Amino acid sequence: MKDIIGRCVCGAVEIVIKEYGYFVYTCHCDTCRRMNSGPVLSVDPGPKENIVFKHGEEAITIYHDEEVERGFCSICGSTLFWHNPAENHYCMNAELFDGIINKATFNLELFYDMKPAYYTFAGKRKKLDRRFKEIKNE
Repeated sequence: MKDIIGRCVCGAVEIVIKEYGYFVYTCHCDTCRRMNSGPVLSVDPGPKENIVFKHGEEAITIYHDEEVERGFCSICGSTLFWHNPAENHYCMNAELFDGIINKATFNLELFYDMKPAYYTFAGKRKKLDRRFKEIKNE
């Protein structure tokens, strides 16, 4: 997919991913679940060069969490992205991008060993633990 457009709830921040594959993944880590009231569903556009903040960068607030940054809209509170500056790598909230909703596949669950027992996603996909080792037989 090319030039998929995403926006926060209030529309103050608009983001374009120049090029992206057709997959979505989730993160079950404690921080993602605490910040989002559940697992976060993400797309992985990669480096900053593949992302254009079309407008609203001034509305983005950054929360520094250990080695990463978590961006959200300071007006509506929408989760926007997770960014690792050391690796110049971004992951974006999948729900910002209407263009992927009926096209993407859900193929990966990260930090699966941290997932609470009260929810489980249907279907089979690759599952990695906090050490990024694959979990078999789930």
